[in-house]
Amino acid sequence: MKKTSLTILAIVLMLSSAACGGKAKDLYEIPDLSQYKTEYVGDAPNVVNIVSKQDYPEGYSYDSIEIQSEIEPYGLTVFLKEEPSASKIEDELQINADMIFDLIGNLGTLEYREADSKELIAAYER
Repeated sequence: MKKTSLTILAIVLMLSSAACGGKAKDLYEIPDLSQYKTEYVGDAPNVVNIVSKQDYPEGYSYDSIEIQSEIEPYGLTVFLKEEPSASKIEDELQINADMIFDLIGNLGTLEYREADSKELIAAYER
């Protein structure tokens, strides 16, 4: 059932990007990461695959993660490398966040931070 909902989400995202002139599609591709789906944010190998294999908006790239699995809500911080010319991208990371929440069952909070300065880029809750 969850695999079906992930497939439906991907189709809806593709159709909505086509309806909007392909803007989201132009920003980055939507990869198929369902093979890494996990119920636990503590499943580090799958979590790393999910976040490292995503395409990020222009000017940003995956650097590392930090898992918060001691107490609920369980959290994940994704550190991104930021090029000097990168613009603020909170809205553009929503697609990435939605995919991560769909693929990690017990994830409650998600933050994106700049890898060097640790400055918050965007934050999401399930």
